Amino acid sequence: ASPVTYASSDDPPVLTIHGDLDKVVPVTQARVLDEKMDEVGAAHTLMILPEQPHGVRGKYRDKVNEAAFAFLDRHLKR
Repeated sequence: ASPVTYASSDDPPVLTIHGDLDKVVPVTQARVLDEKMDEVGAAHTLMILPEQPHGVRGKYRDKVNEAAFAFLDRHLKR
């Protein structure tokens, strides 16, 4: 059951954060979802972390937190 199958323009905003060295879920999956969200006109943000495996570690923790808060701020404030 891939989320790509169900992507539509009325989907809620999606923030995808993915390490480019992820061996659990290939980064290509994040890129495919990003392309599909763009294709259907849904709000989305893709953040790819260089040299990161599955999960967020080390120097990217603060950057990811800032991106997540900015995303939520942008999409939840009215």
